[in-house]
Amino acid sequence: MKTKTNILHILPHAGGGVGSVMRALFTAETASNSPFSHKVASLEYLNERTKKHFNEHGIAWIDEVAFKHREDLNRLLTQADVVLVHWWNHPLVLRFLYQDMPPVRLLIWSHVNGYFAPQIFFPELLEMPDLFIFTSATSLDAPAVLNLSDTSRQKMRVIRSCLGVPSGAQHMPVKTGPFCAGYVGTVESVKMHSDFLTMCADAQMPAPCIVAGGADHEKLRQKAAALNMADRFDILGPVPDATDIFRKIHAFAYPLSPRHYGTGEQVIIEAMAFGAVPVVLANPPEKTLIRHGETGLIAQDASEFSAALRQLRDDPTQRITLAEGGRRFVLEECGIEHSLRAFHDMFQLALSIPKQPRKLQLQSIPGVKSGSALHLFLASLGETPEKDTLEKAVRLNRIDQLPEEFLSKTRGSSFHYLSMLEKDPELEALCNIITMSRN
Repeated sequence: MKTKTNILHILPHAGGGVGSVMRALFTAETASNSPFSHKVASLEYLNERTKKHFNEHGIAWIDEVAFKHREDLNRLLTQADVVLVHWWNHPLVLRFLYQDMPPVRLLIWSHVNGYFAPQIFFPELLEMPDLFIFTSATSLDAPAVLNLSDTSRQKMRVIRSCLGVPSGAQHMPVKTGPFCAGYVGTVESVKMHSDFLTMCADAQMPAPCIVAGGADHEKLRQKAAALNMADRFDILGPVPDATDIFRKIHAFAYPLSPRHYGTGEQVIIEAMAFGAVPVVLANPPEKTLIRHGETGLIAQDASEFSAALRQLRDDPTQRITLAEGGRRFVLEECGIEHSLRAFHDMFQLALSIPKQPRKLQLQSIPGVKSGSALHLFLASLGETPEKDTLEKAVRLNRIDQLPEEFLSKTRGSSFHYLSMLEKDPELEALCNIITMSRN
């Protein structure tokens, strides 16, 4: 029996989004006569659903590697034919990449678009692997990518992050009742547009707009009440399965923050599969995924967004045409087999490349100890205004205004690095400065 090629996946953790993508890929992989076998090493945790799925499909896994199983990591790296790192700005991933690795063939697959700090691409990261893979073609236009040499850009590839066609979406649902729109996804200011409530309320829809997701759903309820809009929204909080929502709504109202970090936006694909027409703002990832006037509507600003919802409310013929176009796109272009085939081609290409020792080369920062938690955090921000602001804060013990995503406890913020890495008094001092600036 021919020995299969061993692919080792390194990732920060697997819960909702990335965990769902991996489960879909491994389900398709084990159902085929694949020449590849897969192992997963999670630096932090795997949720119980993911562990159960991996066990059922014969995927070897180990989690909490950064805390309990560090000695196993070099052995797994040495045994692997190809190493695939699932990347977003997470302190444990930066720490892993910065440490010396044995000779490996290295691929990095980014699950963020890379446009804005802290979830931003930087040159050293893009140059490190044999191949750097984006989940959306929009990342080819990220600032750090555009600044690469022609030779370096030849290492860039795109493989859509996709769950495939959702089960139960084989037939177009019959939409009954009055026109209804809905939002499913992250209910936090780092993702949802700050004017979401007003933009939807201004559309004057006959039924309340459904909102499913967390974690700031209670804050959204309070804001709706303060704006005297509570009766125009049905804010559900997190739901285990949004299929019934997608079956019900006519429009998928999905205005995101201009600085959001998303890429493939699987939730848009799921909405289109069930005949909900996406209405979005003209951010790069959404513009890459949606074909305006064919599979959805792309608005340039808040007033256009509200007008687009009214247009779908008043013109059922156009609404049906767009819904059919979106479903056709999903059925023809979003099957999991497309992603699986692309990965097989990528793995075969990687096998032609010799193994090499690896270590992420980061620029030194004056006055900051190389390899410290503070150094890793600041270096992960690339050459951005936010990095300059934070370096100045370290020197002057005060800070100017930062984008809201830097106030998060996770998502690659200073607080995230402080909580995950070794104790660093300088990083702790920076976090205190940021905290005091909010008061």
